[in-house]
Amino acid sequence: MNHRSLATGGQLELYGSFLLAGTELALPVAALQEVVNHPEALTPVPLAPPYLLGLFNLRGTLIPVVDLHQLLHLPDEGAALARKIAIVEASGMRVGLRFDATGEILRVPTDQVIAIEAAEGSAPATIGAVLKLDGGERILQVLSASALLGLRDVPHFAQPVARTTERKAQQGQRRQNVSFKVGGTALALPMGAIQEIIRVPALQHSPMADDVCIGMLNLRGATVPVLDFGTFLGFARAPDVTSATVAAEERRIVVLNRDAGCFGLLVDEVASIVAYHEDELLQMPSYGDAHRSLFAGYLAAGDSTGVLLVSADALFANERIATLATTHRDLYRNAAQAADSAQKRGGTRQTLVTFRIGQLIGVRIAELREVIDYRDDIVKTPGLPPFVRGVLNLRGVLVTVIDVRSMYAMPPYEDLVHAKILIVEHRGEKYGLLVDSVEDIVTLNGGAQLTMPEMFTRAAGTQTRGDMREAVELPGQGTLMLLDPVPLCERVAEEAAAF
Repeated sequence: MNHRSLATGGQLELYGSFLLAGTELALPVAALQEVVNHPEALTPVPLAPPYLLGLFNLRGTLIPVVDLHQLLHLPDEGAALARKIAIVEASGMRVGLRFDATGEILRVPTDQVIAIEAAEGSAPATIGAVLKLDGGERILQVLSASALLGLRDVPHFAQPVARTTERKAQQGQRRQNVSFKVGGTALALPMGAIQEIIRVPALQHSPMADDVCIGMLNLRGATVPVLDFGTFLGFARAPDVTSATVAAEERRIVVLNRDAGCFGLLVDEVASIVAYHEDELLQMPSYGDAHRSLFAGYLAAGDSTGVLLVSADALFANERIATLATTHRDLYRNAAQAADSAQKRGGTRQTLVTFRIGQLIGVRIAELREVIDYRDDIVKTPGLPPFVRGVLNLRGVLVTVIDVRSMYAMPPYEDLVHAKILIVEHRGEKYGLLVDSVEDIVTLNGGAQLTMPEMFTRAAGTQTRGDMREAVELPGQGTLMLLDPVPLCERVAEEAAAF
């Protein structure tokens, strides 16, 4: 912004001017924290009003961005690349207002500022004053920051919670979440809230079918209503994702189960397993009745858009979801009781993550710290075995990346488009297992576990050796070998030391 002085005598007030749809507007500098370039990407917010464009991370604070074109019913004809975000704060709330372009800083004598008073009993006017400049030849309308931030559904933050000694002590405990995409937005649910994740089967018709409840499925005797999570969140489909491709190969149903009921969420794809410390979670702004408590926070991801952490408690407390879950449970109570009896007879249950290295293999979810996308910033370190791809920096911790195909004398990777890195830990060291793709998260009865023949695990020349001593029977998919990361990591350490 350029600086301009309009008078040398009398008391002056400072304003910043902006262009919006060809109109020059102003904001009091006292309410204007700073002006920043428009971020390359915004994180869309579910259940938001149309004028809330999304969120971006500004130095550790989430800023909700409001489109003034929509809010003030003005035509949107500005050049997207030239737009700026004015960070405005009033009454403890902070919001980004998107303008077409910035103007200048004005020093205006108080006698040239004409306040506009709202009618008694009415809401504050969005135009709080008028500036008469250049002898009345130039008129600027002054936006009222407090009126804008006080409009219905404009997001705001609650008072920040002070960090306590207990919270600091919990910083060493990383919380695991499963991330997935809906309508192009990355979301996540706590690992403990998810019973399992399955491919989309042929759904049965539900007596409560509507725009959100798209059917139901029978999951080992339990009747599960399936919700289109994108529709529930008010998301439009991402334009670069064809529904046929997503439906055939990528879509999954995330099943949540509690005593109050069970339901499945249809998502576009399961992305990975992410972990965070409590102090890494950014506070979400609050807006509108439909949003209340739905999101626990926002996980920042460097310069790219982050992940919205969904509150499982809020989903179960949601009136619409609770009605669907309890109604299906009550309608099909006999089937649910039979499934419960079968589960008790089957003993303990275990949750597995399935992945591919040529064939489908599983690993117990408790053995994983997290799952990340393949990264091309792996640093090759000389003097190590060929199956060690190198090391990568994962939030300040160096991770040794293992080429699992090379270690098991398999053909090299054809491409790494869908490749993932499974992060495991052994004796204080972190290892990353490079695999073709991650497929599903499944929950099985402990009784389904099988022991691999001893001659298979001990035979000379067997590349896997003791890495896969057990297998399980996957319903409809046959026998699945289980990977034990401990002997694999030990062998990597031994061979690297002797190389």
